[in-house]
Amino acid sequence: MKSSEALSSKIITLLTDFALKDPFVGQMKGVILSINPHAKIVDITHEIEPQAVEDAAFVLYESFHYFPEGSIHIAVVDPEVGSQRKALIVKSQGHYFVAPDNGILSYVLKEPFYAVCIENERYFLRKSPTFQGRDVFAPTAAWLSKGIEINEFGSPAKDIKVFKTLYDTEKSDDKIVGKIVYIDRFGNAITNIKPEGKKIRQIKIKELILPVVSFYSQYPHKPAAVINSDGFIEIFIYMGNAKETLNLEKKQTVEAFLDG
Repeated sequence: MKSSEALSSKIITLLTDFALKDPFVGQMKGVILSINPHAKIVDITHEIEPQAVEDAAFVLYESFHYFPEGSIHIAVVDPEVGSQRKALIVKSQGHYFVAPDNGILSYVLKEPFYAVCIENERYFLRKSPTFQGRDVFAPTAAWLSKGIEINEFGSPAKDIKVFKTLYDTEKSDDKIVGKIVYIDRFGNAITNIKPEGKKIRQIKIKELILPVVSFYSQYPHKPAAVINSDGFIEIFIYMGNAKETLNLEKKQTVEAFLDG
């Protein structure tokens, strides 16, 4: 590989709510590759529920750190497309994020980070009232992958919108109170409670008391909780669907009772 190719062989990830029925994802990839044919494009997911910005923020938080530093992450779940909301490039934790300023970057922002507004139309495909994923974010990421400096895209950004849900827990001597923040395709309800070394005795959701087990099949066909591979308390039914069976919803309160 030539040195110029090596410099431009950046990983660009995509996270959207576009699904795959329509041509949107393919068009974004085409724009990226037309600008930088050496880019390595990786799909994180295109199955975020439509307009579910907080879901996207959580999935991005859970995913980006598995990629090498210097990777560029496009995140587009954008109900306010075409409005006055800002378009951003953010450098945080050694990664670049290209996204609307609507809270989708809430959980990847870690001080010190640097953010600019995407304003320089030289790096747009075109002005776009309905599809800035293709016309603004995709070309911006592609030009960024070719070595264009972040300050070339626009002025420093201030007052970035953030959600606090992931960090909204209450801790006392005997319990941690949090909430459901994400429900996966299996119907497992992931909470924002991280025991972080504390032993959890049981979980309460609504009026139901659940045991805490070590793995899914340890408690077949009944509701239970587990500390998942990312360290969060997760409510599940092995070979079933906790969301449907227990009528679970995001932002419902969950209590984790400590042992001892």
